[in-house]
Amino acid sequence: MENAKEIWEILKEVGKRLDRLAKSQEETDKKLRELAESQKETDKMLKETRKLVESLAKRQEETDRQIKELRKAQEETDKKLKELAEKHAETEEQIKKLSVQISKVSEEVRNTTRAVADLNGIWKDYTEDTIREGLEYALKELGFEGFRVRENLKSKMDGDIMEIDGLVLGDDYVIVLEVKTTLRVDDVDEFVEELEKRFLRFFPEYKGYKLYGAVAGMKFHQFADRYANKRGLIVLKHKDGKDVKVLNPKNFKPKDFSNL
Repeated sequence: MENAKEIWEILKEVGKRLDRLAKSQEETDKKLRELAESQKETDKMLKETRKLVESLAKRQEETDRQIKELRKAQEETDKKLKELAEKHAETEEQIKKLSVQISKVSEEVRNTTRAVADLNGIWKDYTEDTIREGLEYALKELGFEGFRVRENLKSKMDGDIMEIDGLVLGDDYVIVLEVKTTLRVDDVDEFVEELEKRFLRFFPEYKGYKLYGAVAGMKFHQFADRYANKRGLIVLKHKDGKDVKVLNPKNFKPKDFSNL
């Protein structure tokens, strides 16, 4: 009996140990399952991490490629800027040389302009003097007698000014003289307008006189002499270095601008 009791106690102890082992196995299995789940999560995270790393690697490659292109573009830009700087320096040098040339040309133009102006002044004075020398004979040919000549008259009024080359004054008439080296149609129109609208306003002392106009020149552009004759002006031409010739026809009667 005692042996049976001991065996029973042993068996009970073995059962207890088996129970503890079973519980331990359950705990182990549970932990293994948890580890398996954790492993799955870890594998999933590793897989996602691998994808992320691959994506980052591709982005890095693209970034490296873009950086390489930017560096190449920067090199091209630096090269072009250098070329532009060199061209700019050449252009500035050319501009300096051109400025010097322009200054020289401008000085030559100013000198030429002054020379032409001086020549025109001398030529006009010569023409006016020569015209006036033969004026008395020419006017007598047209029937004018007993007159005197006044030269280079000027009158100012209200800030405006009127100048005339010469004025022939008779007992009851005045002849305003316009002298041109070359007489043009526009000159005739401007002179007639002066007679019609300005002369008696600037020279009111001649109101009541008959007012005639005379143009004189060495050359006549585009039949300006015929046009002046039609406008009622006395037309005189300087010829042969001394004489003054009347170009109006013999039956010509000058227009009286005082009756306008």
